[in-house]
Amino acid sequence: MRSPRFASLGWAWVLLLVLTACRPVLQVSLVEDARQLPAPRFLVEDPEHGDRPRYTTVQVLDRGGEMYWQLRAEPYGDMASVASLTYGEVPQGFTVLDGPRALQPGGRYALYVVGKNRGTLHFDVTAEGRVTEADP
Repeated sequence: MRSPRFASLGWAWVLLLVLTACRPVLQVSLVEDARQLPAPRFLVEDPEHGDRPRYTTVQVLDRGGEMYWQLRAEPYGDMASVASLTYGEVPQGFTVLDGPRALQPGGRYALYVVGKNRGTLHFDVTAEGRVTEADP
């Protein structure tokens, strides 16, 4: 027979797992009318903050892990984050750490926005330069 203390510890462990696994992530998507090279546009939504998302870093990498574009909030913090990002355009309050390098037709990339929460969008560029969402 299990002790009540063991059962309480078990429930505490389950609760901890549920609370950490359910933490909302930033939701990243492509803006429907701006899915073309050279500058696709991305929408970042934060379920915890309806006014604007909260993040400190933006990165775009290709499938081989090469950095194509990297931004960081200056001064560091999530006060400058915006809901819409256009590739290659630096939002006010951010500084460029790397790139932007030109996205290539036929390429596969991932956009990461990182802060207290994080979000990712994987995307492909067609031979015609159209940007489409892709599975990771």
